[in-house]
Amino acid sequence: MLCQSDLSPDLSSIDLRRRAAEIKCALKSAGLTLSQVSALTIRRYGKSSPYFLPPTFLHKLIAGVTPHICQIAALSAITRCRFTDWMRAFGFDLPQIPRLQVRLHRERTVLITPVERERRETIAGPYKTGAIADTNHFSGFRSTTPLSPVDELYLYAKIGTSDSSTFPELLPGSIVRVDTRSKGLDGFSDNARSGPIYLVERVGGLTCCRVKQIDNRHILLLSQLSPQSSIPLRMEDEVRILGKIDTELRPAQVAPVLSHSTDSGLTNSSLRQNLHNTSRLCALLQASRERSGLTFRSAHKISILIAQVLHDKHYAISIGLLSDYETMNHPPRHIAKIITLCVVYGIDFYHYLNCAGIPFNDPEISPMPGTSAQQRNPPLTWPTRPKDRTDFPLSLIEAQNEGRNLVRR
Repeated sequence: MLCQSDLSPDLSSIDLRRRAAEIKCALKSAGLTLSQVSALTIRRYGKSSPYFLPPTFLHKLIAGVTPHICQIAALSAITRCRFTDWMRAFGFDLPQIPRLQVRLHRERTVLITPVERERRETIAGPYKTGAIADTNHFSGFRSTTPLSPVDELYLYAKIGTSDSSTFPELLPGSIVRVDTRSKGLDGFSDNARSGPIYLVERVGGLTCCRVKQIDNRHILLLSQLSPQSSIPLRMEDEVRILGKIDTELRPAQVAPVLSHSTDSGLTNSSLRQNLHNTSRLCALLQASRERSGLTFRSAHKISILIAQVLHDKHYAISIGLLSDYETMNHPPRHIAKIITLCVVYGIDFYHYLNCAGIPFNDPEISPMPGTSAQQRNPPLTWPTRPKDRTDFPLSLIEAQNEGRNLVRR
């Protein structure tokens, strides 16, 4: 079995014993003992596999040993209980990911990843909405399409304080929804003050801006605060349109706009391949870090902040380890490291699992019998009551500040 590590010292032996007792109770509710689960993991995965659960698994948990993420996936598959519920039972709260993304990324525009696994039909919610006077009026899309591990219809991004191309139409700190089906099909702009606004990936990070087409291969990124447009950029080589922004979820307090852009420190001259075409874990990490405009040093600093916020040193990742992860195609031993990578690089947690080859089928299996962890943190779902429905996942609404305004474009 892989070498194991200690849990956060903040967990007392009483807390660990309580957690072990709850897991034992959940197994009993599924009609299984730990010995039976251990035997089933040998039969299904093999004793040398990271999915193997030894008969001493709960004793190791009480001693302060974290489970491997593959062991949690095995528990989910064997008990037919949701992977996300098992994660929560072991103390890993996935809604922390978007909350930390919103809280810790300030200057740069970054992707924010919801943690919901299914979407029901969504409509405009109780927030006041208003169309912004331009040629790009939102038409009220309604969908019953279930979410895939990576929602291919929409991306979500938080606008950084250094991304001022569309200020004051889009405010720093806002979360925007990006329709990935529209990547220039709604037209381009002749100036920075009218036309559709796109989320654009360029060398050095993300930006929200209007776009002017030069020819079939080149575009200009337009800015309201700059009297001169940028130099022409080559599509899919130096710049990539990710989709059209159609909705904005504003913060309670608007952060000041920086008068200067933040240099990413990256030295790349061209973009990596599109993340939707990425199936290798190391390639996902490389492309996601560069899309976030981060160097290893800046990513390391954010990981330290995550460890401080969560009071757990295992969430911090050294510069050397961040570099090593981009050469490996298997997940880290610590689940805390995986969560940190998703927070820092704006990676969808379920996309990460897919690239790591870890199976999960939450929508197809049952919720875990109730534990105290679930009672404290009930599973997130898309709002089901009409008065609660919005065009944003609940996890992103809760991650945003109170007193927000919802503005449709």
